[in-house]
Amino acid sequence: MAPQGVALDAVLAALRDLTGYSQDRTASLRSALSLSPAGPEGARRLAGRQAAWRRVLQDMPVDERSFDTRFGLGSRTAVIARLTAWCAGYREQGEALRQDCADVFGFTGLFLLTLIGLAESEAQRSRLPAADPAGGADASALTHDCPAVCGVLAADEEVGRAVSAVYSPEPAAGRRPAPESEQAVQEWRAMAPNLRFHRHGSTSVILRGSTTGAVHGARPDFALKLVLYPFTRIGTLAKATREYARTYGSAAQGLRHLVRVWASFDTWIMMEFIEGSTLAETVRAEAAGRPAGELRLSLDRLREQGSKLFDALAELQQVAADNPLHGGLGGVHADLSPSNIIVSAADGTFRLVDLGRNYLYTHTITGATGVASSYIAPEVRSGDGHILRADLYSLGRLLMLFGTGVESTDRVVPDVFYMRAPQLARFLEDLVDAVPERRLLIFSDPVQREFSYARLKEGFLAELELVRAAERDSGELRVEAGWRALRELARPLAGDPGREWRLWRGRRRGGTPSATGSRPPLATWLLGWSLLSALVWALTNFAVLTWLFRDLNLSWDNRLIELVQHLGGNREGLPVVDSWRHSDYTVPDWRANLPARMVGLSYAIAAPKYYQMLFSGLTPLAIGRRAGSLSRLALATETIMRIMAVVPCGLVLAITLVEPRWWPVNSAIGQILTWLANVLTLAYVRAVIARSRRLGLTTVPEDDSKITGLAAFTQWSPTSMFYAVAVLTVGTLLYLGLLHDVYVYALAVTSTNLILFYVIKCGLGGPLVRVAIVRACLTAERIGRLGGR
Repeated sequence: MAPQGVALDAVLAALRDLTGYSQDRTASLRSALSLSPAGPEGARRLAGRQAAWRRVLQDMPVDERSFDTRFGLGSRTAVIARLTAWCAGYREQGEALRQDCADVFGFTGLFLLTLIGLAESEAQRSRLPAADPAGGADASALTHDCPAVCGVLAADEEVGRAVSAVYSPEPAAGRRPAPESEQAVQEWRAMAPNLRFHRHGSTSVILRGSTTGAVHGARPDFALKLVLYPFTRIGTLAKATREYARTYGSAAQGLRHLVRVWASFDTWIMMEFIEGSTLAETVRAEAAGRPAGELRLSLDRLREQGSKLFDALAELQQVAADNPLHGGLGGVHADLSPSNIIVSAADGTFRLVDLGRNYLYTHTITGATGVASSYIAPEVRSGDGHILRADLYSLGRLLMLFGTGVESTDRVVPDVFYMRAPQLARFLEDLVDAVPERRLLIFSDPVQREFSYARLKEGFLAELELVRAAERDSGELRVEAGWRALRELARPLAGDPGREWRLWRGRRRGGTPSATGSRPPLATWLLGWSLLSALVWALTNFAVLTWLFRDLNLSWDNRLIELVQHLGGNREGLPVVDSWRHSDYTVPDWRANLPARMVGLSYAIAAPKYYQMLFSGLTPLAIGRRAGSLSRLALATETIMRIMAVVPCGLVLAITLVEPRWWPVNSAIGQILTWLANVLTLAYVRAVIARSRRLGLTTVPEDDSKITGLAAFTQWSPTSMFYAVAVLTVGTLLYLGLLHDVYVYALAVTSTNLILFYVIKCGLGGPLVRVAIVRACLTAERIGRLGGR
């Protein structure tokens, strides 16, 4: 046998061992790999060899389990490692052997690139948020050292010739290209042979190249997306690839966010090359430098990146409106995920790539799906033909990513939005419902139900500016949970009256476009109650402290008190209010009045904290009047919420100004009201959750255990009931004089109010419980928009 035949047999033997082809099938593989003789017969054999190469590549299983089951060679990873070692060893052979086996090496290199691409495809679609890129300098590769393997293979001349032979759109000798393929053939011929590896796609390998001459008036670089051959046997994918240039190409000038497409064929797409990183790589790079487990909401990043995304989608929508053929679906991307957004290195703009369905997510291709699929709308993943609102879902998911900087497969709004920016949580909920018709229930024209991304951007920025105004223009909001929330204890009103005032003022200035119908209900009502609660808190604490100082005969140089006394003509007491005291109520008398002062001050501190932390700025009445029993429950819950804004402090004022002996009875009344507020609010939250699930709303987690704060709030009702019964029993006995350890019980009530309620429940647990209440109130508004069925 000739030397080249010996060399070929050695290669075939190695490939037979590596690929698992039987002896019979090795014959066809030998034919596919055989060297091309000269002359007309050689040309015919060349065409036959290229067709065989395509069949060999297309016949490869796309997932590792099928690969192992079919070939029985161990893991596909091990096969890749052995082929990589063989290709590296080929370079160390003599010149004569390398020349004789050039075609064999070229195809083997392409075969190896395809295997690696399939491994990357499977790794990408099963990648979880916590997964880190493994090995190599290329952060986009999950399975191997991409520069050392793919970069070297793609740059090799023999591999380049194999790529050109296998992926060429050129018709058979003597035939003219079909009319729909003429542009593809023309662009392919203009392509320079020196290709470079760029990155792996979800179903492709992307190479970078340049044209041999001026194309479109310039000589630009292009990106060549080669669909991995095993995927080309999927007819819908091949058809979508072939029609990509006609479907998504645009003659519009001055596009900033869409990538110009030059040509496409059954197996590849040639488009403008954009220098930059994918958004997925950018997010992972930023996350690498962030402390683990830290909850933050970056308003600056949300504004910057959110604006870019809105602009990109608005451009896509406008191009589709100007050219109805563009996009075929009214300017819908349909595969809007971080890996399909290029952050331009030139100006930081977002460039949208890979428009159209990704058949990895439609069950056309088997295999697990990871974090990338969570950005794709459910109707796209299910293969539904009506996907005009699909990008709204992806938009909402991406805005969550921008705000938190954390990738997640959870398809509900993250808790951090409910904690620190409920206005944005409301906006996001309006985007990410799994049912397309339930997107933009709030932030759209209630009659037309049409939307534009330019108009949506205005609404989004308005809500964002309201949050910034409420948080005093803070660019980054931290969530202080658990013991980190202790410093919030220094704010007895949780900062809510000021926050509500700034929100109300921002809306009055026209911060939220009224055309969207998105103005929150009862904003002025909620502000009034928040301010009233703060006023009552101030007056109650002032009164208790003043009477305490009077009991102790201490002068604190209070000029206001002196002025009131002077106007009243009584230098020893206070006009009017002192006349309210019962005849047996003596001031000063600190021994008799101290229990009432202790208990009263503890309630005056804890009760407003309870209201402002849990209920301020929220209203169950967002459900509207058409939800039947749920509307009636909302009215009852609203009533008890507003009672808690003033009545507890009113009870304290009664024992301070009228009769201190009432403190046991008033304590019991206060605890009964607290228990009733907990019971009704919890009942409302659970009823809203149940109604939302009956309606199929997906903005609420399906599992109660995943609703933050719900389990903790559930425990509040029995706790408050036990405390209310205990206080009522002991208080009644004290008031009737059957118990005499007054100071002991007063100290117990005081410490319980301050430690259990103020510090533990409202201070540490309150922010999480509020998440459940906020979620319920926002969901109730969406139920109301659906008619409350």
